[in-house]
Amino acid sequence: MVVRHRTRAPGARIPGPLRQSPPTTPRPRHDRPSPWGGGAVMTAPSGSGAAASTGKAPKPPQYRHFTDFVTTWLLPTINVRLAEANRENTYTWCERWWAHRAVAVRFAHLHNAFEAQRRSNTGSGLSTFLLSHVDGHMKVILDAANGPLHRCTRREHVSTASLPFDPVPPGWFGPPKPPTPEQNPTGDGGEGAKGAKKTPPRFAHYSQFAEKWLLPVTSVRIAANQREGQYTWCRQWWRHQAVVVRLAAVHRVFEAALRADDKSAMSTLFVRHIDPHMRYILDAANGPLYRCTPDDHLDTPGLPTAAVPDNWFGVTGATTPIERLGFGPAYSKLRQPADTEGES
Repeated sequence: MVVRHRTRAPGARIPGPLRQSPPTTPRPRHDRPSPWGGGAVMTAPSGSGAAASTGKAPKPPQYRHFTDFVTTWLLPTINVRLAEANRENTYTWCERWWAHRAVAVRFAHLHNAFEAQRRSNTGSGLSTFLLSHVDGHMKVILDAANGPLHRCTRREHVSTASLPFDPVPPGWFGPPKPPTPEQNPTGDGGEGAKGAKKTPPRFAHYSQFAEKWLLPVTSVRIAANQREGQYTWCRQWWRHQAVVVRLAAVHRVFEAALRADDKSAMSTLFVRHIDPHMRYILDAANGPLYRCTPDDHLDTPGLPTAAVPDNWFGVTGATTPIERLGFGPAYSKLRQPADTEGES
């Protein structure tokens, strides 16, 4: 057998045995899907400082701005049918959501709640965020019948005005109270035991809160025809005690949420307080403003009552426990003997 040898060009490299490349560590990917991030996952570079050694370095936000959170995580997560028919129990949407203040302010606070739940490192954090925040906000935003986007479709934007109001007459709620020491930035009475001053409220009175913050971020469809499932409004809301009391209560929650350590407090303010109160207030069929329209105010009296008879709930000044009160006279003792004849 003749073995033929191939000649190589001068200086050509003689191939050696096949060698396997050593295993390499895969490069970190920045497009891994995550329930906390709809797209890119932000990773903080590992450091050797004291914070890194103790493991207590604050977790950086997933999204620097709420618009990034909305476009990257929130909207891709919302998959619903858009009927766009202005009917109850149907949804609509507007691509120019950022042009609706009532929507943008909710998304901004929803982003804060997202970051707060993400930093909580609890097993139920994401589920709680979805159920307690996302669902509540989106139910209001997407409402095709009465929500802030009821005039829009996904392709057509129509601006929706916020709730109008007439200014509260001066002195309507009594003379203005002088600022307390802790509300007076120039006073020294607000200093506590350690010399720390209390933060003054954002709005000194609930009427200011309503006119400058709450009503401008509330946009709904006002039908004002006393039908169930529809809304009405009165520009002179300050004439209705049922409305005043509720807005004053919301104002207190608002001020507390601004100072809360929990960054989801403002989102909770909407879904747990503002939305339930406004549904009651705006109810065109049975609410406190059912007789009013945005252009016409009519007083709505409270529930009538008859005078309570003397000693109906016990002798005046008695300390009888409530559960032992007779709630009226013992009628069995007032019956005439003839009425009891024949009874066994």
